[in-house]
Amino acid sequence: MRSVRVGPRWSSPLLVRRFPRAVEVPALAPVGATKARVRTLLRLQVDSPEAAVARVREDRAHVDAEISSLRSEADPRYAVLRQEEEGLERLEQELVARRTRLWNVLLSFEGFGVSERQATAESDRLRSDLAGRGFRFHPSSFQARVLEEAAEVGGAARTDLFHALPEEGVAALLPLWEDRLEEPGGVLVGLHAFQGTPFFMDRFRHPSHSSAIFGETGSGKSYASALGWIRSRWFRPDLSVFVLDPLGGLAHVVEALGGSVLRVGAGELELNPLDPATTGGDVRAKAVQVGVMFRALFPSLSDEEVALVDTTLSRIYAEPRSEPPLLRDLFARLSALSPPPRRLLTLLERATMGSLRGLDRPSSLDCSARLLGFDLSRVTPEELPFFLTLLLDLVYGEVRRRPGPKLVVLDEAHYLARAPSTAAFLDHLVRHVRHFQGGLELLSQDPTDFLRDEGGRAVLRNLDAVTLLRLKDGGQSLQELLGLREEELDFLRSAALPSAAGYSGGLLRTGALHLPLAIVSSDEEDKLLRAAFGRERELAAVAPGINPR
Repeated sequence: MRSVRVGPRWSSPLLVRRFPRAVEVPALAPVGATKARVRTLLRLQVDSPEAAVARVREDRAHVDAEISSLRSEADPRYAVLRQEEEGLERLEQELVARRTRLWNVLLSFEGFGVSERQATAESDRLRSDLAGRGFRFHPSSFQARVLEEAAEVGGAARTDLFHALPEEGVAALLPLWEDRLEEPGGVLVGLHAFQGTPFFMDRFRHPSHSSAIFGETGSGKSYASALGWIRSRWFRPDLSVFVLDPLGGLAHVVEALGGSVLRVGAGELELNPLDPATTGGDVRAKAVQVGVMFRALFPSLSDEEVALVDTTLSRIYAEPRSEPPLLRDLFARLSALSPPPRRLLTLLERATMGSLRGLDRPSSLDCSARLLGFDLSRVTPEELPFFLTLLLDLVYGEVRRRPGPKLVVLDEAHYLARAPSTAAFLDHLVRHVRHFQGGLELLSQDPTDFLRDEGGRAVLRNLDAVTLLRLKDGGQSLQELLGLREEELDFLRSAALPSAAGYSGGLLRTGALHLPLAIVSSDEEDKLLRAAFGRERELAAVAPGINPR
């Protein structure tokens, strides 16, 4: 019987009958990822020094007797037995000198699934992989019950299932599972939090080029983001980076790297929100996007008022013009309606005659810099959703127009995730920027802001990589959407903080991989970032000697 039913699932066990004679370290790496449908049983019992020496001497005696039984040294078994004899002699010397120990090892793998076919397929994959490395297994008639009995603490495990291995052999088995992320051309995103293995990722090799970083205040989100796009630009000089920064800290990093920063404030930004150039001349898409902007600025707008703006703009765009229309043109056309929409006109006066009158002018922003930051630290929280939507629309136009890879960094992304219209706009960008070799990176403290509406949930589903740093609620709300396990939630609740541990700890989710992550920097990177941020704060750590690839 190859598979048995154990509770609600099927199990297909593999019990190691023979280990390979020689292995690389670690012997099993990489057997598979931690998300594989496999359970590993490793049971270890150490011999006393006296018992270990006695066992090795007994094995040597058996080998010597077998050598003596050979008729000549030309026998093909002679070289193998002599090698085994020499190995046992060296092991005995190490045991006598107390430089190693002898362990009794039981190792098994259990492929499992919701069906017998799934469990057997997982088991067959492992059998094939490990057989190529020299492992051999007991016949498939060994059932899960035998392994369960052997796994019980203090249980009467069958001694014939154990193998004697020196300490070095046991060490070669660990770690049993090793997740690797080594994408060609990728940049260092961090180290495995427990094994120290470096992770290299190239976002532009993934189906979606977009990602997110979530973490509570002090977890090192901004530092981690800046570290990522600094390294990306080192390896891809043709990469264009646009940074939308409501707090102003990332803008200092842009300046430190020689980029351009545009400081945004009410009445200062000369950017025509009606210019269809940002949608590649698609006036229909532009009319829809203007409705999203207005709703971000005036959340009380009704569906009828948004539809009226859409209809009026479509008529304006249909007229032959040498220059794009301005807000005053929209205001005049709405005023001429009978009856005029007085409430809507009152709201729009803010953009034509009030604090946002700079938007009633032709666009005059120079967005040609390859590294461009927008400092929105002088914008009020009430106006941030509008300005972020307006600037994202502008940047999306640049992403469409500009050749080469592009990355758009949006800090405080929760300002757009909280409202259905702007969340849907974010989802649209995440799904479409990849067509123009672009990706978004969203930074936010609380991922639950993205779970309030289907648009926000769609954003998370369409991100290829999500980095979760320390979270107050442990990411509980993300458990089902991102497939997190309970132990991963516990890990996030106590993930390392830079102020205490000297580095940011968290979890990197990309594809099927869930990787425990430590975000570290070289001395040079840390010096640059700390100087750019302008103060000693909760930044991710210095790891001397670690270079960005």
